[in-house]
Amino acid sequence: MRRIWMLAAGLMAATVARALPATQDSLKNVTPAPVFTPVQLAEDYQVFSSALREAHAGLYRYTSRTEMDALLGKGAAGIRKGMTELEFFRFLFPILANIKDGHTKLHRQNRPDDWYAFHQTGLFPLRLYIRDGRAFVTGGGIEAGAEVLKINGQPLSSIIKKLSDIVLSDAGGQSAKFRELEKFFAGYYATFFGPRSEFEIQYKEVMGKRVTRKLEGITVAQLPPLPVPDTPAFRLSWPEEKTAFLRISGFHEMPGIVPAAFAEIKSKGADRLIIDVRDNEGGADRMGVQLLSYLAKQPFHYYQKLTVAGIGPYSFAQYATFPPGMEDLKQFIQKVGDEYHFTASEGLGEKQPAAENVFSGKVCILQNGGSFSVTGEFAAAARAMGIKTVGDESGGGRTGNTSGGFAIVTLPHSKLTLAVPLMGYYMHGAEAGPGGVPADVTVLPTVRDVLEGRDVVFQEALKMLHAQ
Repeated sequence: MRRIWMLAAGLMAATVARALPATQDSLKNVTPAPVFTPVQLAEDYQVFSSALREAHAGLYRYTSRTEMDALLGKGAAGIRKGMTELEFFRFLFPILANIKDGHTKLHRQNRPDDWYAFHQTGLFPLRLYIRDGRAFVTGGGIEAGAEVLKINGQPLSSIIKKLSDIVLSDAGGQSAKFRELEKFFAGYYATFFGPRSEFEIQYKEVMGKRVTRKLEGITVAQLPPLPVPDTPAFRLSWPEEKTAFLRISGFHEMPGIVPAAFAEIKSKGADRLIIDVRDNEGGADRMGVQLLSYLAKQPFHYYQKLTVAGIGPYSFAQYATFPPGMEDLKQFIQKVGDEYHFTASEGLGEKQPAAENVFSGKVCILQNGGSFSVTGEFAAAARAMGIKTVGDESGGGRTGNTSGGFAIVTLPHSKLTLAVPLMGYYMHGAEAGPGGVPADVTVLPTVRDVLEGRDVVFQEALKMLHAQ
């Protein structure tokens, strides 16, 4: 996740007119949710739509203005009856998915990034690993490695398709969608299909036998655990002589850590370097620029441009909070043709290689669908420089992303909260197209690799560097 408005604090954080079908069975002792009137919902939708049109820096980046405006207009016309907060959330979310921006957020008030905000019980009881639209068990009450085929009679491929269509990802990247569902499948399923007291699960055992079992729905506290995040954020190791392995799990502000790492790499005479940014969700812009400067053989460019949607005033301002210092930063916005450019970023203009300890050997980058935001930018800039990427496409868009600062907009009646990214980041020399930064060498671990801890992506990178 990127910093709010350059240097400020971090985020507190299909069809338009129809939500996915809610097939939930009845759970006992559920208090009926309040229903908002069509008039109230129309007022909320007006704020929602205005915030996107007036402030979102990437609203038309991947979906044309004609198409996006038509979708927003269709959404307004689609409010014909009352809805609960959850129903309205389901109504709005597919609209956001059409923007194809992973930094845009919609959540319950004061519950950012919480996919269990609507349902804490009746959750799907298995942890899944998703590959090529198929799902394999990695945790829960079924044999690890088994492939889930159906949930409550519905093919899992259909469920994954419906959910991945609405997961918010940069440029519509599929790898990022699958990584998101691996982490929060139970929450997405409960939110868009409904919670269940019991799940009928058809699956194929590792040896091929097809089995149907019923498992009880579980609570948030009972969910199989996610992998523990890496600490520290920067770690330098030596898997073999002359080969440095730099693991970066977060681009946090840590003055001196990158220079120190490259000083050690030079002192030990490394001629091969593997930089691992898998599941690195981003951080500070300058860290990506600084890291690339230690790989550059000559002057280079990082950002091509930074854009904003406009300078206001905003019609939705009474329902929003904005980044601290935003008014002062407007002095750095210039009108260029039909665009508004933000000019005060150290990533703009020609950059120089680091003053000392630039790495001159063979290098590659490990990435996956969890390589997001600043990490995707770094991977795009490195690839434009000719550095090979290994693994899966990045979660960050191949040409950049929309992030920076956010307008945090609370809809007046439902109180759903929309986070609107205010800055468009465009990478210099990036390859145009949808999806994340491509992997030059695609390596997708099998479920057995995951369960047995085999890092086949690293092994392929090591083999590639030795062959060069």
